[in-house]
Amino acid sequence: MKRRDFAKITTLGTIGTSILGIPYGCSMDSKKRKKPSLINNLYYRANTFHYNPSHIATDMQWMADHGTNALTMAISEVDFGTSERNIEAIVTQAHKRGIKVFFVTSRWAGVFAGAPKMPSIFAAKNPHTWSLNKKGRPYFHSSGPICSIYYPEVFDFFIEYLNKTFATWDLDGIVWDEPKAYQLDYSPKATEALGTNPVIETHEANYCEFISQLNDHIRKEHGGKTINFFAYPYLTDSFIEKASEIRHLDYYGADGRAYPNTERPETYTGKKFILGQGNVGHRYVTKAHEKGLKSMVLIENFKTTPNEYPLLEKYLNTIIAMADQFAYYYYPRSCNEPDKAMQLITSYLKKHL
Repeated sequence: MKRRDFAKITTLGTIGTSILGIPYGCSMDSKKRKKPSLINNLYYRANTFHYNPSHIATDMQWMADHGTNALTMAISEVDFGTSERNIEAIVTQAHKRGIKVFFVTSRWAGVFAGAPKMPSIFAAKNPHTWSLNKKGRPYFHSSGPICSIYYPEVFDFFIEYLNKTFATWDLDGIVWDEPKAYQLDYSPKATEALGTNPVIETHEANYCEFISQLNDHIRKEHGGKTINFFAYPYLTDSFIEKASEIRHLDYYGADGRAYPNTERPETYTGKKFILGQGNVGHRYVTKAHEKGLKSMVLIENFKTTPNEYPLLEKYLNTIIAMADQFAYYYYPRSCNEPDKAMQLITSYLKKHL
């Protein structure tokens, strides 16, 4: 099957039957089903190392045909000077079809997540700004070092690159993707701010204030951009409360696997689940509405294996109707049988058109 033709052969079974031959889980009457106001497609790294306008146009048309009214790009530090035309083509083709275009500050200074998993150029050039653990060693995650928010250079870097991003492309908003705020910072500047016996709640509050100040700048200098924020679903209630108070947020939520931990297959070794004990991701949805914000959930449908597909079928209806924004990855990385995975998403999006 050709990659771009998968939607043409997708067929839905009879009512109560899935495309994998198992009963639909959590089915709802169409009149009662909640339709998200925003269906967001994470269109990561289609602009890297190749430029194929016809593929971009085909992808954008697929999104428009399946109710997707926003897409999110992962813009990294290396895209400036290398990918301007590619990104511009995506933005233009999306806007032609009424699709908003957001971006993630992808791995900027190691402070946020995104794609690809690569070290930040800023972090490589400014090791004095790295976050340190209690033993004075730098924190490293899968994308290299994490810079400390307590250094003015880090804040100034974000301001510079936010301005450059909005000046280069006609983007509709931003997505703050998984801030790396979950460990205490013992760098010299952090110690000046937190003292020698730092408290994690104070550090998390400072991280949220860092984002608030960036949002202040966006609102002041770049107008009414849509501002989205999501974080790990399993974080503490205190963090969820504090993050919901970040200024100027439009959408607030969590990302994770589209099934509960209790049904985790052996192939998945992570710990991010939108559904499950303790209401997990629902806490973000509840908190968003409590604060007068719109809610969002992002399913991590990358790196999926065939034994996860029945779980997607079982819970997709529930998750798509769970929040004001439903987000998913388009042809994400490392999937087994990727066309089948996208067929699955297609069938459920069609039911929410």
